[in-house]
This record gives sequence, C-alpha cells and structure tokens, in this order.
Amino acid sequence: MTNASLDPIELQVLRSRLQAVAEEGAITIERTAISPIISESRDYSCTLLEANGDLIVAGGAISHHFGICGHAVRATLATHGDSVAPGDVFFCNDPHNGGGLHAQDVVVQLPVFVDGELVAWVANSGHMLDMGGMVFGSWSPDATDCYQEALRLPPVRLFRRGAEQTDVWQIIRTNVRVPDVVEMDLRGLVAGCEVARDKLVGIAQLMGRDHLLDGIGELRRRAEHEMRRRITQLADGVYRYTGWTEWHDERYEIPCTMTVAGDTLHFDFSGAPGQTNHFFNTKPHIITAQIVGDGSDVLTHDIPLSQGMFNPVTVHCPANSIVNSNPPAPVASAHIDVSLTASMAAHQCIMLAVAAGSSDVARLLTGPVAPSAMAIQTWAYTTPQGYPDGWMMLDGAMAGTAAAYDRDGTDLCNFIVARKPILEAIDVEMLEAWYPVLVDFKRIRPGAFGAGRFRGGSGCNMRFGPYGVDAVVGQLLAVREHLPPNGSGGGRPGSVSEFVLRSGAGEERALPGKSGAVVVSAGESIEFRIGSAGGHGDPLDRDPDAVARDVRLTRLTEAEALSVYGVAIVDGAIDADRTARTRARLLRERLDAARPASRPRSAPATEGDRERPAQTIYPGVDQRGGTAFARSSGAVLAHAPDAWTDGCPVLEQPLDGAVVERSYLDPVTGRLLLVEAVPAGAACSVVSSPRRWTEAAPA
Repeated sequence: MTNASLDPIELQVLRSRLQAVAEEGAITIERTAISPIISESRDYSCTLLEANGDLIVAGGAISHHFGICGHAVRATLATHGDSVAPGDVFFCNDPHNGGGLHAQDVVVQLPVFVDGELVAWVANSGHMLDMGGMVFGSWSPDATDCYQEALRLPPVRLFRRGAEQTDVWQIIRTNVRVPDVVEMDLRGLVAGCEVARDKLVGIAQLMGRDHLLDGIGELRRRAEHEMRRRITQLADGVYRYTGWTEWHDERYEIPCTMTVAGDTLHFDFSGAPGQTNHFFNTKPHIITAQIVGDGSDVLTHDIPLSQGMFNPVTVHCPANSIVNSNPPAPVASAHIDVSLTASMAAHQCIMLAVAAGSSDVARLLTGPVAPSAMAIQTWAYTTPQGYPDGWMMLDGAMAGTAAAYDRDGTDLCNFIVARKPILEAIDVEMLEAWYPVLVDFKRIRPGAFGAGRFRGGSGCNMRFGPYGVDAVVGQLLAVREHLPPNGSGGGRPGSVSEFVLRSGAGEERALPGKSGAVVVSAGESIEFRIGSAGGHGDPLDRDPDAVARDVRLTRLTEAEALSVYGVAIVDGAIDADRTARTRARLLRERLDAARPASRPRSAPATEGDRERPAQTIYPGVDQRGGTAFARSSGAVLAHAPDAWTDGCPVLEQPLDGAVVERSYLDPVTGRLLLVEAVPAGAACSVVSSPRRWTEAAPA
C-alpha cells in the first residue's frame, strides 16, 4: 500500500496506538522493577524505533533517554549485523561504546520481527542502582578514568533466540553490589520490551506489515515537515550563548553557537576544552538527545518526540574535547554537568531565536532551564547482615524552573514547558520505609533567588540523617557551586546548590558541591538546598501585590522585598508612596554605580529608523531599521551590526569569589536589560545576531 492511501484519520489512529504501546511498555517496567528509583522516581523509558534505529515514539518519564536509544540500536546493528534474530535481547551501558546517558542507565533492546522481517526495535532504558566500580551507585566524583567507574559492556546478548545467556547475567551479577535488585530491574526492562513487542506485532497483524511501515514512515515525514516549518518561524541568523561547567574553583567554558538557516538548526561547540580526568566528560549523542528533547519541548511541544524532530538538527562537537571524549575519560556524569551546560546553552540560543522571530511559541520564552541546577546524591550503608545497600536521592533534582515572560517559575520542577514531568521524588514515607534514614524536613527553599518581574521557582530544601545504622556514606554531585543559572530579559540569576553537614551538637559545616565519600554518622544530619533558575524582567517592575504575597508565604523577608524589589511592606501592608520612592532611588543608584557603556551612543538614530516597525533582537531591545533601541525608554543602544550591549552602562557586583553578577542597563532609565552571572573578566555570555540585523549595516 502506498503512502497516498493513508488518510489523516488513519494516521492519527496509528500514532495514538503506537503511543499507547510505548506507554504500556513503560508501565510494565514501572510495575515489575523493584528499586524505588524506577518504581517511585520513574527513572526509565520505553522507546519504539524503526529497523535502522530511528525513533518512532516513546513512553516513560525521561525524555533524554528517548534520543539515545537509537544510538544504542545502531551500535548493536554495527556489532551484530545480520545475526540479529527473533528472540534476541541485547544490553549495553558504556557511553563510549553504544551505551546511553551513563553506565547506570543501561539500554535493553529487543528486535521486532513480522513475517520474518526486522521491522522495528523496542529499546528500554532505566537507571540501575549500582553497576560496580569504586563506589556504591557507580557515580564517584573522585574517579579519574572510566575504568574506575563501573562495569562497562558493549552491545551483548541477554537472550539469544529466546534462550537466556546465563554467562552474561552472571557477569553483571558478579560485578554489582546489589545483584538481586539489579537483576529484577533488568528483567523489568526486558518485560517492558516483550509487552511492547507483542502489542506492536498485533498492530502489524491487524493492519498488515507494509501498511504499518508506510504509516510509520509517513508519521516521521510529517513530524519532520512540522519541525522544519516551525524552525522557519525563527529569525535566520547566528546566536551564541556561553555556559560554564564547574569543578570547585576550576571552570570549563562551554560555548554554543547556533545558526538558523531556513528550516535547519546547526549547533557548534567549537572552542570547548579538551577532555579532562573529571567524571563529567560527555559524548555527542548525549548532547544531541538533550538539545532536541529540550528544544522540541518548546518548538513542537504539542507533537510526540520522534526522529522527525532530529532530522533538521545537526550538532558539531570537536573530537577529543570535553563534549566528545574518548577512553579513558570518565563519563559517570556524562549527562549532567557538561552536557546539561551544553544543552542549556543550546536551549538559550533557541530562545534567543524565538524572541527574534515570528514563532507562535514566543509566549513560552524562558531563561536557562533548571536541570543545570540539580544536586543529586547517592548514599550507601551496610545492612545488619553485613551486605552493601544504598539509594539515590533524586530529591536533589527538584530545582525550580526559570520564569517565563508572563509567569513565575514553578517550584520543585525542572521545566516550565515540557510534554510531561521528567522525574518524581520519592515520598518521604517511602524513603524512610525503604532505607535507614529519618527526614527532619523537606520544603521549598526560601529566599530572593531568581528575582524578576516574574521570579524563578524555588528548589528543594531537605535535611535527613541515618536512623538505625552507624553511618551512611554519600557522593555529592551538585552541578552549580558558584555560578547560578541566569535569568532572561533583565531577570536576575537564581541560586547555587549547597550542602551542609550538621553535627549532633548543631554545628554546621559547608561541604563542596562535588564531594566523595562523605560520612554522616548517627546523630549527624546532612542538609541540601537545591539551586533555582533565574527570573524574567526587572525585579523593580514586579507587581507589589505579588511581592507582598511572597512575604506572606515566607518566601521573602520584608527586608528582601525592599532591597531586591523596592517594595516597602510593613506588617503585611504595602506602603505605595515609599515603594515608588525606593524604586526610583534604586534605578538612580544603578546608573550612578555603573561603568559607562563600552560604545555609548549619544548620536541620534539613523534617519527614519524610529518610524520603522519594531523587531525584537532580545527581550526589551528592539531593532528598527539599522538601530537598536531600549524598548522602555527609546534610548539608542547600537547601530548594526554592533552588539546592542555595547551601548549599555554595565553594573558589576561580586557574587562568589571570582564570579560576578553583571547587569546591562537601559542608559536612560537604569532598568535591567540583561543580567548574567559569569566568571570575572569573561565576555558577555549572550550574542543575538539575526541576519536582518547584520544585513542592516550600512554598505
């Protein structure tokens, strides 16, 4: 049957059926695995892929898994080729050789045959509680090469033509600390594959094999067509955003340059540093999965993620760099630090192009995504029977989202725009029931973080200690120690993550964000305060009633309301006159304290430009002809093709050691146009150069 015979209704029914198959496979994983990280936190996924590894549809909670399963299938095909047979089940976990996000996120793959022909794959990924290596959980900041980190397997068979490969299972069991738990979770992934396979074969038998394949191909083509259509709504040009990955006081610059050309996006990470002996080296397939997964949440959030979203996107990661590493580079955190910095920078490039274009998703504009503020931990202990055990504290992933252009960020959540939640924290009651801990409190972190006209959401603040055991030993994996996530459109940065060890006597000691083998003994406790994303718009433009509400909810103190937002609140009541005076004073003080613009524009706008239609270069900055204006005051900031930031007075304030908060001001009003937390002396982290701006320069 030809593609022309597939009518729109039939295609929609097929898409819904395929989505239901993936979700049923995912639910099977959740209900058959036994570790809370899968059954409670939902760190797993189920994907359906074409015979060549192209993504059809996915279910489960981890969208970053969706994009890496095709990489695993293609590696399996390259290794095993024509020997793939019905009843085979493959396994891989090495990011350097066919694996997924990191060694703990194993990928189980099952080929689907119909009438003797390989027509599809089911590939499931889930986080295993332990995969061996130097520490429980296989996630050590002290590892200096991949050989120390975990058991690493290339694509191998768990089942051959339906027969269990007991030698492979025994290799895995022998190398992990909790073999029964890992085996049951692996079997849960296999069960999810089998359920999805059976359902997919049933659809093929109902529709006919060729009809099914035609439909899958047409769905891919339509998804790609729509992705390309929406890319054309972005403003052609070059956009750059620079992020930094931290290792205590070391900083690794991750520059991302995105080129929008017609219906394509190209991301270039040239200039990234060479691979390091720290555990956060990453791989191109991981960065690509995160870029497309996060970017499509904005551009095509109403369409299920599929290969069609990947095809218009290319990513360049220079060889032997921190974004394209090779053995022996350690990669236990390959999907967190560097890769999240890279995907966050790419996401911000997309947001810059959204703001500068005509896209109907401009209403979804936000600052840097919150996952880059997470502070996950793994904890281990010895059972009364003398066996090792432990858990992963995914509450550390509950950061607050960035503010949007018209709303506050969301507390305890990673994305303000997404198809579904990424992770769920284990309930306190479940955590205490499963493991020897007692939780003192778990709450939203208070404080004036991510201030803006719309503020960022808040992260998790939690304290717990060992209960019933002598001690627990942890690996602390905070992403942001000194550099908080930036805001957008004049919003201020969010907060960094912090760990505090509290003695039995109540004395507190701050711990480095990346710490290995942290011992918390009986009577002691550990507290973590998860970072938050940035705000949107100048905090002095926030509705005073919204500020007063945050004070009532104890998110802010009255002193913070006055100093950050300029809102005077006494005994819960707003003093409107004092608020107006305070805000006017704070605006003046900014201009008085700022250094002059690097290229001040005292000359008038190019003749006729003020009368031209306004087109956004950056939120709060408009292009009219060949001149850039501050939207709120009409002040001239730059003439094409110069950077609009060149015409802004700059205010710098120290944040933490060698980190500064740098603000680019409207030269007339003093309002914040762009605020960034950057290493002292760094260039501006944001460059927005729509083609219409660079081409507006005089000949």
